[in-house]
Amino acid sequence: MLSIDDIIQLEQQATQELELLQADVASSGDEVAAISPDKAIGRLSRLDAMQMQQVAKAAQRRRQDRITALQNALDRIDAGRYGQCELCQNWIGLDRLQAQPEATRCSDCAG
Repeated sequence: MLSIDDIIQLEQQATQELELLQADVASSGDEVAAISPDKAIGRLSRLDAMQMQQVAKAAQRRRQDRITALQNALDRIDAGRYGQCELCQNWIGLDRLQAQPEATRCSDCAG
């Protein structure tokens, strides 16, 4: 079971990570902009640009998924349900939550 101090520390960590991710998403909007067909670049350069665009879009989706997971973790903290495995109802280890504050499953159930 987590102590009050542990929960406070994990809430602060989750909030900081959430703020960093939100700032990162806000600043990376240009990376996923469409490649204009009238842009004068060679065929291979255009393919490379399109591939890099897809990589940037995938990274943006992963960041957005993590933002949602961190927001859900903060909601669980507010509701008093944070730190319990959603499958087996055992407590998630502090070390796991410190590494991944949005974790919803203990090490046994996640593996």
